[in-house]
Amino acid sequence: MTAKKEMDTAQVLDTFGELIAAVAALAAKVPAKSFMAIPGGIRPTEEAIDNYETVVYRFRDQAGPTYRVLYRFFMDSLEAFEAGRIFDAVPPLLQGVERLVDLHKEEKVCFSSAEQDRIREFQQRLEKILPEASKPEVDLPTPESY
Repeated sequence: MTAKKEMDTAQVLDTFGELIAAVAALAAKVPAKSFMAIPGGIRPTEEAIDNYETVVYRFRDQAGPTYRVLYRFFMDSLEAFEAGRIFDAVPPLLQGVERLVDLHKEEKVCFSSAEQDRIREFQQRLEKILPEASKPEVDLPTPESY
């Protein structure tokens, strides 16, 4: 029996890319003015769910000990994606991106400069999916006024 080879950095980033593409495709169906949760969510197609699950479970089967921590984030994102809670599917992926950065800082993995640029792009794409958090939902006066 041959031992499985651990995923390399390119494969891990490809996994992130596939998941982000699926989330972005579903997010594109959300009306532009939707700052609050959409009742019932926007359900992805069965095919989209199957593809997302396939990517997550393929990662689980191929990831070695270094990347195993990312699986939890992918599962959290999958559960939200399946339920159509698109805005809830993004934070776990952002946490996964942050964990990749931590792995690099801890020198457990080494990303090339091109791969680091790709990680930055992932973070930017995910942040664009979320509703803008800098706009307050309620226009309250400044604390100094009361």
